[in-house]
Amino acid sequence: YKPSILEDMTEADLVISHAGAGTCLEVLSLEKKLVVVVNDKLMNNHQTELAEKLGEGGYVDYSTLATLASVLKTCSLKPANIYPAADPSLFSNFLMKELNVV
Repeated sequence: YKPSILEDMTEADLVISHAGAGTCLEVLSLEKKLVVVVNDKLMNNHQTELAEKLGEGGYVDYSTLATLASVLKTCSLKPANIYPAADPSLFSNFLMKELNVV
């Protein structure tokens, strides 16, 4: 057991992960190549939706467990696109405007 795998992800050239939003965003913030494996057994599968959107943007390659080997054979070790960094002021600016504080 490790309390955090951040150091491992930082040192890695390629990260293979489930398609959870938190994990995807953490790895993408490190500008690492990411292959996400969708759990296609989930009901109302939000993992598929997220993986498809991130894949369309060129930020990840995605697969199911059944297609992982073929995806790994064809993917590059460099991300096609770097996921843009979050702008923390967007939410506060929106909130201030909605509350008529600005």
